[in-house]
Amino acid sequence: MPRLESKGLTLRLFDPSTRLWSLYWSSSGTGRLFPPVVGRFTGGRGEFHGEDTYDGKDVRVRFVWSGVSATAARWEQAFSADGGHPWVTNWIMDFTRPPTQPPACGTP
Repeated sequence: MPRLESKGLTLRLFDPSTRLWSLYWSSSGTGRLFPPVVGRFTGGRGEFHGEDTYDGKDVRVRFVWSGVSATAARWEQAFSADGGHPWVTNWIMDFTRPPTQPPACGTP
């Protein structure tokens, strides 16, 4: 079976007048930007909401960023078919970054 490969990126735009972030997803499968999820960070937690389609049905989507530090963060995606009651989490990613190491002696 051939391996299907997909790549993507997120364009993050900050509006200083509203203090809101708009996060736009794009994948190599579609070649287009999806509608944004919009939100902000408060108290170390980022929550973003938007509209999406899943299995041909309109859904609300929520992204949550938490545990953000210099070396880690957690991202969760949840869908709701009825306006956010309830949210069904369908994707969680934990990000880690190794701590930076000082250069070895004699290395620029």
